Amino acid sequence: MFESLNILLNRKEQRFICVKGWPDPSPSEHVIKIEHQVDSPLSYEKLEQLKEQLDELPELISFYSRFGSLRLYSQIDTDESAYYIADPDEWDELKEYFNDWIEDEEEELLPGWITDFIVIGEIPKSGNYFIVPLTGKSLGHVYEFEHDGFEFVERGATFADFIEKLTVVNDELLENILTHTRYQDERPGSQWIVKKYRFGS
Repeated sequence: MFESLNILLNRKEQRFICVKGWPDPSPSEHVIKIEHQVDSPLSYEKLEQLKEQLDELPELISFYSRFGSLRLYSQIDTDESAYYIADPDEWDELKEYFNDWIEDEEEELLPGWITDFIVIGEIPKSGNYFIVPLTGKSLGHVYEFEHDGFEFVERGATFADFIEKLTVVNDELLENILTHTRYQDERPGSQWIVKKYRFGS
């Protein structure tokens, strides 16, 4: 399980080739060195607590037995990154932020499972959150809440499927990253948009 994640974590010299954003840079392409930040697995006690809470989601338990949190496609020496899967201790705070977006919305605009769910991560600096329903036919699926269009987009039929989609770098993933994430050079306020992914020498 999580084979594509393991492959991604073990690659050397990962980088994005980016094109101009704002302000218009020169030259027209810029290399952004990236890494993936992984925290230590949950302690035995926390993992047992999580098993009691989410015994119907074994893939999630398996993930946290190996990783405490995961930040993907992070620009080295900055706070820019494309995806964040949070430590369970952060879920309640993320849920509060998400609830701020939906608290005034009419019930018919919200999915039926919205009464019982966890918020496991986010797209940093975007207002978009990764949500796992805990009830009904959507149990265990992973949805991205896109606040711009107020949409709930399924990103994985299972948690393992979701992780694979975030860690297999293809045109679809790069398109998703460039939609939300801006990398930077040494100039304050600079923005670079992902075009290509490379690794190795």
